Amino acid sequence: MTHNAGVKLRKPIRIIGRFASLLFSPLVVPLMLIAGAISIPWTKVWRNKMKRREDRFAEFMKRSGRAMDWAHFVRELEGENGMLIVERFSFKGPIRLWWTRDDLYKTCQYPLVDWVTMVQDPQFDPIRDWCHRKYTGATGEAMLVTPTQEQWRRTIRGDTPLSFREGIQFVEIPPPRKSQLAINPDSTR
Repeated sequence: MTHNAGVKLRKPIRIIGRFASLLFSPLVVPLMLIAGAISIPWTKVWRNKMKRREDRFAEFMKRSGRAMDWAHFVRELEGENGMLIVERFSFKGPIRLWWTRDDLYKTCQYPLVDWVTMVQDPQFDPIRDWCHRKYTGATGEAMLVTPTQEQWRRTIRGDTPLSFREGIQFVEIPPPRKSQLAINPDSTR
């Protein structure tokens, strides 16, 4: 038996593969169904835990005087004052919105690149650490903004779910990796 490229196929390997798939498929399919059934409540529990943690963090920022109410935030954006820092922990969340009077494109001594590049390339860890130290960390100067979904949709959301309307200056930053600069003295978790 030959393949189109003229390579001879070994029949015993194909027979072993078929035998193994017939042998293990009755085990794998039920395991996949069980895993799927478990993942639904697990996801709900995980999201609730993440929401409680973010609520505690927002409350901590309010007590620290580092939270900005939505109306003040919108006035600043409409006046083209300041910049939005989007601290995205992962594609699934959480996402924290921070406002600062500074223009990071002018004040950051490091090159700003897209979020995915910052996550994947350790060369950009200094940017993450600098932003955390100066703006989003426990001793930073940025103000946490916590909109409701409705406020987000009506005011700053763009055409797609995680985009911003025209004219909003923003930068997406991942949180710092575990490094000396990233040590967070607050214990809000």
